[in-house]
Amino acid sequence: MEKLPNISDRIREELLPCVEAPGQYIGLETNARRKDVQSAEVTVALAFPDAYTIGISHVGSRLLYHMLNDLPFVACDRTYCPLPDAEKVMRETSLPLFGWESRAALRGFDVLGFSLAYELCVTNVLTMLDLAGIPLRASERTDDDPIIVGGDALADSPEPMAEFFDVFIPGDGEEPLRALVELLREAKKQNQPREALLPRIAQTVPSAYVPRFYRQEQTGVTPIQPDVPATIPRACLKDLRGVPLPRAPLVPLHEGVYERVVIEIMRGCPNLCRFCQAGHVRLPVRRRSVEEIVAAARAGIDATGYREISLLSLSSSDYPNLEELIERLNAEFAGEHISISLPSLRADAQLRLLPKLTGAVRPTGLTIAAEAGSRRLRDAIHKGIDESDMLEGVRAAWRAGLRSVKVYFIAGLPGETAEDIDAIFDLCLRLSDTRRDVDNRRGAVTGSVSWFVPKPHTPMQWAAMRTPEYFWSVRDRLRALSARSPVTFKFHRIEQSLLEGLLCRGGREVGEVILSAWRNGARMDSWTEHWRWETWQEALRETNLDFHAAVHTEFPLDATLPWSHIRPHLDESHLEKQYREMKRITG
Repeated sequence: MEKLPNISDRIREELLPCVEAPGQYIGLETNARRKDVQSAEVTVALAFPDAYTIGISHVGSRLLYHMLNDLPFVACDRTYCPLPDAEKVMRETSLPLFGWESRAALRGFDVLGFSLAYELCVTNVLTMLDLAGIPLRASERTDDDPIIVGGDALADSPEPMAEFFDVFIPGDGEEPLRALVELLREAKKQNQPREALLPRIAQTVPSAYVPRFYRQEQTGVTPIQPDVPATIPRACLKDLRGVPLPRAPLVPLHEGVYERVVIEIMRGCPNLCRFCQAGHVRLPVRRRSVEEIVAAARAGIDATGYREISLLSLSSSDYPNLEELIERLNAEFAGEHISISLPSLRADAQLRLLPKLTGAVRPTGLTIAAEAGSRRLRDAIHKGIDESDMLEGVRAAWRAGLRSVKVYFIAGLPGETAEDIDAIFDLCLRLSDTRRDVDNRRGAVTGSVSWFVPKPHTPMQWAAMRTPEYFWSVRDRLRALSARSPVTFKFHRIEQSLLEGLLCRGGREVGEVILSAWRNGARMDSWTEHWRWETWQEALRETNLDFHAAVHTEFPLDATLPWSHIRPHLDESHLEKQYREMKRITG
């Protein structure tokens, strides 16, 4: 029997006519690789556990997709989570989840690799496994099932999803995935069963964590089998030249969240803001050359027809050759009406160069990650932004022709007071007033407020998360302050942030909550129209999990945390020192 049967006829006849957005499921994207899964020695499906419109734009998945397809013995396809209307049709017709390019059922692939980019995607993982006909629990899978691999942010604190994954790869996935597919190639030639293959993965694939060989105890997660590592070092790609930038990025057939050429210019961040998980775990800082970036931008524009280039990193301001890079891009695209965006700029002296940097290229909106309104709290979280630089940078943005500014804030930080909340509005108002120096008008400023979630592997990992009542009071206060002003506030959904706290800080006991919520209908939890907090509350009651202890209680500094076996670049002694310094500042 053919292991990877093509079910394109069924997809065309049973699915596409019955869903609201069939373009998401058609495939046929420009620049898709479309390698032959029938003849490949190893087949991989990269799975993004959210809708196509989001997953098709995910930069990390795109890099891995091109890297794997560049290996001659690998065919790498893509798959996404069907929206609820498509899930309903697939269940009614018993249509299995498939690869977007091959139209082959996922269960026949050798590897199904999930990019676990954010906490609220966890129930989508279960939806995709179930639609593919793959047992949810790793312990119930057989040789007929793919190896289920998880990477990206949630692999840094993997225990809540440990029951559902065969392998986690925390850190940069390029080298471990290459080693994994090479091992699978050899194992398939030897007809090696799953039970013999998984120990080899745990022992030989760099940074591979195989949860079944470990037990969660009061003293932490420890091995229950010899010859597997007691701690898992987070994978780190030493030189980005080992992963070339895609020259022909995917262009979605159905609209994606980003309609632009996105180029990773730098990996890691030198600022080490004390709340930021990505900034701490993605060290050391590694940069791409100006020449590589400009060449990729030209190739990407020519291959896609996009009219915008986004220069991506955790802090684009800290790219050391930013001015030279923008000048080179100006020269390359002058007269072509190509815009350049610089997401999450730090508003310091470099931002004042905005008019010069944009030059002949059409400028777009400006986004600043201020994080806190008061200098005291910015010092406490190690956010090195001076207010005078922020004001001067925004003034330069108005002069450059921008008409709106977005500023990111975090509320609920340890040591935060009512004065710190008022300072959020006051800062936004002062930023708005800088436009008076340009055209005697107030500028439109939007404050985007998220709720502090203490993330693993950061100096604030021990902190407690504030209660929902506190967050509601902050929201009401900022709304009242901004009434009849040029400042607008947008807020993350409080209950979703509370759930994030559970999903990133919990241990294996949280897996039962996830499974219960999914069985009760939790789907697409990051989408407002599908989010149902009541479903998660019912799951918490069913599993008797102490939510307050998991989320709203400070962890002792000498506690072994559910993620302590995953080891990033900085050790916990450094994090503890920084946490103590933060508490000294906030009192």
